[in-house]
Amino acid sequence: MDNANIGAGPAQRPDLLRNPNLASGASAERWFDTQAFRMPAPFAFGNEGRNIVFEAGEANVDFSLLKNTAMGEKRSVEFRAELFNLLNHTNFVGAPGRLAFTPNFGRLFNAGPSRQMQLGLKFVF
Repeated sequence: MDNANIGAGPAQRPDLLRNPNLASGASAERWFDTQAFRMPAPFAFGNEGRNIVFEAGEANVDFSLLKNTAMGEKRSVEFRAELFNLLNHTNFVGAPGRLAFTPNFGRLFNAGPSRQMQLGLKFVF
């Protein structure tokens, strides 16, 4: 929609009615309050500023376990177990849909990796 009559694109901004950041209850389907925006008057720019919606921080716990076992003077075996995102917390990545008044406005579509585990065994001689 070309409400400001400047051509389609992200330079068209809506009017901001209130703080769009939700105090609680944010989900991938509704990351911020999309009702906090309205269409500006025809041939006018909205009053919304840049970078007004906050993304969540990343919650990540990595864990590693290592065991060295000597097999004589010159040889050893190393066992390693590594877990990434140990608590399997969902970390959304990328900005939510930012084009106002579209079906994807305020929705998140990408998440970071889930829990991953790797095991390793190394023989040193």
